[in-house]
Amino acid sequence: MTLIPLEKIKTVGLAGAGAVGYGWAALLLARGYNVIACDPAEEAQTRLEQAVIERWPSLRRLGVATSDNPPLERLQFTTSLAQMAKDSDLVQENAPENPVIKSAVIGEIDAHLPADRLILSSSGGVPPSQLQSYCQAPERLVLGHPFHPAHIIPLVEVVGGAQSSSEAVELALQFYRGLGKYPIHLKRELVGHLSNRLQFALLREAAHCLATGVASASDIDAAIRWGLGPRWALMGGLMTFNLAGGSGGLSSLLDRFGDDIQRWWDALEPTQLTPAVRSALVAGAQELTAEKSNEDWANWRDETLIEFFRFVSEHPFPSDQ
Repeated sequence: MTLIPLEKIKTVGLAGAGAVGYGWAALLLARGYNVIACDPAEEAQTRLEQAVIERWPSLRRLGVATSDNPPLERLQFTTSLAQMAKDSDLVQENAPENPVIKSAVIGEIDAHLPADRLILSSSGGVPPSQLQSYCQAPERLVLGHPFHPAHIIPLVEVVGGAQSSSEAVELALQFYRGLGKYPIHLKRELVGHLSNRLQFALLREAAHCLATGVASASDIDAAIRWGLGPRWALMGGLMTFNLAGGSGGLSSLLDRFGDDIQRWWDALEPTQLTPAVRSALVAGAQELTAEKSNEDWANWRDETLIEFFRFVSEHPFPSDQ
């Protein structure tokens, strides 16, 4: 099967118009695409249009959107998955992380999307090979997992399933790069993909330290915000690890401290989400929010992320130049 090339993709279908779909819709409109969104929820169209309007100032500050207001005339809405698929050049699926729901949504898209069109899934939990089992043309399905807020965070994890064609994976990478995203290609399927595995490895240890009284929630987060986080945000964990070895790099570090590193790894204890751990996490979150609403924190996060990514664009990673 030959897929239509990137330059012929003009209209993108969105299957699911919730939080992830909001970000995709705003970004796609800002990048010049026509969008057809589909969602069965009551008042979904009104909520989607309002969400795009609310996200537009952020996209303007990032330099992605150039018009004062979003071009809502290029945003269509339907409650028919079949109609959305028939009228789309590419579909990004954003249904709830429920295999039963996703199976029905993916199957309907596959049945009605023209045969030379790409299907992308935002799934963070259902592996692409499982999604492909619902398709008559599984080779054109690729996972494209974004990160919240999807209109701001550049990363997209691109994962092919067992039956994905190399052409489909390459087109997915091209599409996301064209949106200004930073796609990474996972060479094999993993539960949770890559970034969530990294994230939850750290969060599991944070939960352990909180539940066992090692430190307060504020101090655990401070260890990230004021220690690990700034370096990791600029260059990632492995490069930070490499620089810790000085001029000799990671090889020198492992020669000197390999036994210590192994002992630290061995000391990490498995953590179960018991009632006690859940209670500690909830209490810690209440400590951290400091009587502000999650909406207030999310707004601060989004505004500050914009400033961070503007800084990064002006100070590119040396190997990206």
